[in-house]
Amino acid sequence: MAFKILNGLLDPDERASIMRRKIDYCQRGYAGVPFRDPAKGMVKEIGHGDFISVPVEDWLIPTPPEEMLFMLTVENFVTFIDSNGCLDYSKDLGQTVRKVVFPELPIMFGVDHSLSGGVIEAAADEYGGENLRLVVMDSHFDFIPTDLRCGLIQYDIETNSKSKFASDPYAFNRKESYNADSFLSYMLKKVPPENVFVVGVSDYPPKLALSIEDPRVKRYVEFYKGLESSGVHVIRKEDILSDRARAEGLLSKTDKPMTYLSIDVDVCANTSLKGARFLNFHGLSVGDFYALVGAIGKSLKSSRLAGLDFMEFDVYNAGATVAGKTDHSYQIMAEAFRRIMPNTDKPTKNGS
Repeated sequence: MAFKILNGLLDPDERASIMRRKIDYCQRGYAGVPFRDPAKGMVKEIGHGDFISVPVEDWLIPTPPEEMLFMLTVENFVTFIDSNGCLDYSKDLGQTVRKVVFPELPIMFGVDHSLSGGVIEAAADEYGGENLRLVVMDSHFDFIPTDLRCGLIQYDIETNSKSKFASDPYAFNRKESYNADSFLSYMLKKVPPENVFVVGVSDYPPKLALSIEDPRVKRYVEFYKGLESSGVHVIRKEDILSDRARAEGLLSKTDKPMTYLSIDVDVCANTSLKGARFLNFHGLSVGDFYALVGAIGKSLKSSRLAGLDFMEFDVYNAGATVAGKTDHSYQIMAEAFRRIMPNTDKPTKNGS
């Protein structure tokens, strides 16, 4: 099947430490950054050189130019996210897919996972959400509204003397928005919950959370459990480690004619790679990851691929060599690409 590749350079990371890193690397000419655009790292590995460049404001890319460093403040990124800037970019991307990709297959390599929502929504409109199985491989459950996420942070600040959020003034009074933590909730407007599979989840509420009476924690647990009750399939990392064959069985067949696969590279964080933006969990081993990707690939004998993306690359760590050790994020994800698409035409020329 012919396909077109897009890059997704949006990177509105509001963490102060990440901004300091960007400024430091920029002042050193980004020395040691293998690929300033993860799409370039991926196309090098998969052997296809063309991709459609999706416009992003310079201060919002992972390696901003020196003249835009003044924009790199926590306040600016918080304002961008809270004003639904991620949603605007997602919708623009969806329009690009509709205009210049379909009927060919959209494939995206990029950074902020919220961009996937634009392609997923376009695919749901093109093929009908009821016909689409959405499989998301991710250590995080990206359905969580801002108020619930902030509630957990506030609870941690109050109960944990070593909370990493203790000095964060933006943990309070945030506006609800579409972002990398919440974008999957918006997809339920297009795709029925029973069609959605989230695979490799590491942030499932632990047993301890069930006994905590604080209303902020209880709301989070109830929200998470409520999505499961509505039909969303949550395949935890623990489920995979204890019975991978069962997880493979769930993913290897479907009665839906179309499948969209979205992979957050942090699903393998720390165990197999370091090139993910968030490294707060230990993800799947590369063997488990390939086995599950292979199961999804098996299902594509009866369900046509509607879209594919690999997101949340950290361009500073992906492919970099530190203390003599080289990260293999691009190679690992390129192998996953090949296992999903073993026999594909080269992408069409698009002039980029």
